Amino acid sequence: MVRRIVALALAFALPGLARAGTGSRIVKIVVAGPHAPQGVATEVVLPPGWQLGQQALLMVFLHDGWGSEKSFRKHDLAAVALGMMQGGAIPPVVIASPRHRGTFIVDSPRGQMESFVAEDLVPALEREFPGAGGSRDRRCLWGISLGGYGALKMALRHPDVYGRVAALAPWVQPLAWDSYEGNRTLWSRWLLEPVFGHSREESRFEANDLVVIAGEANPERVPAIYVRTGSRDKWEKGAQELVALLRRRGIAVDAASMPGAKHDWPDWRAATPAVLEFLTR
Repeated sequence: MVRRIVALALAFALPGLARAGTGSRIVKIVVAGPHAPQGVATEVVLPPGWQLGQQALLMVFLHDGWGSEKSFRKHDLAAVALGMMQGGAIPPVVIASPRHRGTFIVDSPRGQMESFVAEDLVPALEREFPGAGGSRDRRCLWGISLGGYGALKMALRHPDVYGRVAALAPWVQPLAWDSYEGNRTLWSRWLLEPVFGHSREESRFEANDLVVIAGEANPERVPAIYVRTGSRDKWEKGAQELVALLRRRGIAVDAASMPGAKHDWPDWRAATPAVLEFLTR
């Protein structure tokens, strides 16, 4: 079920989008489903001149840990995407960004966000925006930082939903109760334990460790994966180790380090054109 809360808005009312052309529009909706009956705030960027029923790719964007459904527009990634569509560098793409802050894209008492992204979101979007997506090879997914962690989890644990997946500066680190318990802080108790569990008995750390998930993935089903990390990003080492494991398992990954890039929006924005080109091939 989709509840629209703001009607189509012309791009001139959105400064970040206006630079990409006044034909672009954004829709603010609330997407509800079996795993999120209360609804999830989502911003959807529509291609310039696109009308319901016309063919377009469907892209889902997962924001960083401190972001929101507004991050794709707020940090001008939408402007980059729309400019590439207008210039013909990429085909028309309907881009949806759901809010997942605080959930780590995990099924937990904080919300069934993994199942929502894997099972509820795409069907709802394809009903609301007919012509967008429609099959695995016409859907793609990418995420930044914590969203990159979620994107890789989708590729490995839910490989039949999205045909191409990109992770930019993904948050990758070992998740296990034993290693976590020895380094507990007031901050981690507040941030992590409501999602991953308060004790060894209820721990969800291990079930959401990308290394564990990668070891269980079916190499024949995993979609095309693209990973970019920054040479000055503290999370790069973990991502590179995961890429090496995937390749040992026979899973092809297009991965590289971006010299001098840090874990921040200016570097992520600079990498956006290459990410979009990969996802829309």
